[in-house]
Amino acid sequence: QIDTVCLIGHGTSLATAMNAEFIFTRLAGVSARAVPAYQFRTYPQEYLSRPKNTLVVGISCSGNTASVVKSLEEAKALGAMTLCISGSGDIRMAPPADFRVTAYTEIESENGMTAYSISHLFILQGAMEFALLLGEKRGVILPENRAYWNDQWEYTKAGMQALPALFDAMDKVVTDYEEHHFHNLMVLGTGPNLGTAQEGALKICEFAWIFGACEELEDFAHGRFREIDGNIPLFMVAPHRNTIEKVLDLLAGCEIACTKAYLISEEDVPEIHQFNVKCIKMPSVKEECLTPFLYIFPLWFFGFHYRDRQQELVGEGEGADGAATEK
Repeated sequence: QIDTVCLIGHGTSLATAMNAEFIFTRLAGVSARAVPAYQFRTYPQEYLSRPKNTLVVGISCSGNTASVVKSLEEAKALGAMTLCISGSGDIRMAPPADFRVTAYTEIESENGMTAYSISHLFILQGAMEFALLLGEKRGVILPENRAYWNDQWEYTKAGMQALPALFDAMDKVVTDYEEHHFHNLMVLGTGPNLGTAQEGALKICEFAWIFGACEELEDFAHGRFREIDGNIPLFMVAPHRNTIEKVLDLLAGCEIACTKAYLISEEDVPEIHQFNVKCIKMPSVKEECLTPFLYIFPLWFFGFHYRDRQQELVGEGEGADGAATEK
């Protein structure tokens, strides 16, 4: 009976939910929406007008985020079906969840890292696998369709062979960024990659200790563009040709504002090169809802290289007393 999915989380987990929104829509044929967990737990009845037809998915790397736990409890009390996607072990999200998907969220702690990053992709994969199962149960995905999606997933994973080259390419982007004496940035995305832009901006803040903000590709032009003065570059995540027209509009605006832009895309459109833009060439991915699995890496790499250039530990910043403070 499920035809509506609410995905909830905070920080990295909210960015994952934003990516997963389009995966559920495309694979399971449901109406999906990503919602900040605090907002959902505060107004659960506004999101559950049809609880018997709604699946509420709680996402948390730790599995213990209080507002996510409370959201699942509220959803279950109102009659909705609940699912948690997190790591293994005894977590607070498990009791109020009807179903549980475990992902490899321990990868950071096992390697001495404090900021969740790679966990984002393992949780997103868990969401994808569940969306495929839901699509099969709903009759949206037939056996031949499942084979198609299996092929697309393998094709996407094969694109990770480009990661070493992307790692080096983003090192050069940081060189260009430093030569312009930038210190802040905006990350723009839309659709399946609005969550990628959100996660990228968040992790650049955490990794590199600089200010990064996310905006939707079109919405940016209706407000925040007025703040651009040539000192804040734009990073645009635009995998496919369907967003290139808007990218060209923004690049024309960047020319007027003397603003540097970096385009992360698999497309190579000749008109782009008339503008002051540096293109980061990405591997081809046919299904746009799967592009977040690859498109987050250039932004992560940027944050790493920038902080590494400062000869500081990634994720380590300055406290109020000037002492190093771990993030």
